[in-house]
Amino acid sequence: MARQLRSLSSSSALCAALLCASACGAPEAALLEDDQNFTSAVATLLQFEFDGELTTTLNANLRTQVKAQLFYAVGQLNATYSVARLDGLQLPTLTSATVGGGLYKVRYHARLPVAWGSKTNLPTAYALQLPRRVDTAGLQAFFSHYGATCTEVDGHELTAGNIWFYFRPAQAGCTLDAADTLTAQASASQHPSNTPAKYPEYHRVWEDRTLRVLAVFGKYEKSGQTESDAGIAAFDSFVAAAQARLPGATVSPAFTGAAGVLHPDVTLSQQLPGGRSVAISALLVDEVKTAPVSFDKRYAELTAGADLIVYNGHAGLGSNIAALQTKGAFFPGKYQIVFLDGCDTFAYLDNALAARRAALNPDDVAGTKYLDVVTNAMPAYFNNMPASTMALVNALLDDGNPRTYPAIFKDISADHVVVATGEEDNVFTPGLRAAAWPTANTPGEAGFVGKSESVLYTSDVLPAGKYVFELLPDAAFPGGDADLRVRAGVAPDLTQTYKCKSYVGNSNERCVLSLAAPAKVFMSVTGDATGVQSHFELRAFVQ
Repeated sequence: MARQLRSLSSSSALCAALLCASACGAPEAALLEDDQNFTSAVATLLQFEFDGELTTTLNANLRTQVKAQLFYAVGQLNATYSVARLDGLQLPTLTSATVGGGLYKVRYHARLPVAWGSKTNLPTAYALQLPRRVDTAGLQAFFSHYGATCTEVDGHELTAGNIWFYFRPAQAGCTLDAADTLTAQASASQHPSNTPAKYPEYHRVWEDRTLRVLAVFGKYEKSGQTESDAGIAAFDSFVAAAQARLPGATVSPAFTGAAGVLHPDVTLSQQLPGGRSVAISALLVDEVKTAPVSFDKRYAELTAGADLIVYNGHAGLGSNIAALQTKGAFFPGKYQIVFLDGCDTFAYLDNALAARRAALNPDDVAGTKYLDVVTNAMPAYFNNMPASTMALVNALLDDGNPRTYPAIFKDISADHVVVATGEEDNVFTPGLRAAAWPTANTPGEAGFVGKSESVLYTSDVLPAGKYVFELLPDAAFPGGDADLRVRAGVAPDLTQTYKCKSYVGNSNERCVLSLAAPAKVFMSVTGDATGVQSHFELRAFVQ
């Protein structure tokens, strides 16, 4: 979840205030080792290692029950400017035995990655305070005993299902009974996955000569209608900041004043010097996890070609982050940066998105070769979100002066404790550029086609090599479905033989063509949507 600007000691309560208990669960998918690589301007990745135990009435799904217990580490660690990556939990030993009265005792040895919000004075030990009994009755009793004295909720509703987020065992007045509470003495050491300062893959971002940004903003209240809602205000502020950064941009749709709920889908497009361009699309949504099909369709339309995808809003105690990872469409081999700018998103990120990417790319078992994910290890402020997104936008636009992730993160509020993962395999160093197009005329076209209408483009004679031909929807014109066909030597016919792979029934299509000998390449774009014009952009680059 995310919050408005309040004092650090109290505002984290706002991050969960709108959610029910059912939104609190974390996905069970196993974290791949490569996905733990980690870089930050503020934080250090630690490994907590400890022995733990719990009691329960359920002798099944033991890993899930251990994670239910360790959710209480989220609130406790937030009080020390840190948070654990719950999906990174490793349990090399896990056993259970009956103890009578219908109860089972589960014992385990745990290794837990923790984003510690400091580069210095790192702890070597940490005492985790956790409820002993984790079945429904046990957690309800824990809530009844300690909800009033061991939490920090700033007046918001507290339930047995969300107490873990607000749990503050070190605060004055909190006295925990040893019969109810496990004190797990963890050793703390620097995690081997801390990486040196890595750069975003600037050369991959600009390989098609266009920077495409998709920024999604969730409302603070689902019912919000005006800028008194912090999410709407952040959306409007971002659109204004993007306009200020690109003063000559075309804004679609055209409007005066703030975009607000009347214009929840705004795109800014501008041609840049040297034949390059930029397109920034901003979407406003009530809530990601309950978003309508229309949002999912638009999100899928824009994600495949986006270089930077940002979500700004409530994490939903993990539910919005889990939902977002199931949405969108992706090109194989397409490098992307995903920034999840909500409360404690480092804790809620799982392997779902990386697994989807791995399925597209046989050369990427971990799913992070073409994906960097930026998250927060602390609660996030709504009024910081426009600047947070612009920090990455500005960095990618300024590729002539490339900066590492930690250098970029210095333009983001340190309160968010921003970290990057999946960047360990990045190869960019200053001076590295995408391969130049081998002829004077670089394919770069835009237009529109109606149903069954076709337009044909022809390249110069290209030398032998491997080339990518990419069709994308023009972000300023939602909807439509255009097909791309590519053939060397002669124009492609309208059969399926030369058709590029489609992505989710829109104009996102991509072909990789290997030329064994010099040849011209013919690119045909055909409309496949009834009743609308399919607006498109056509790009090509050397692979």
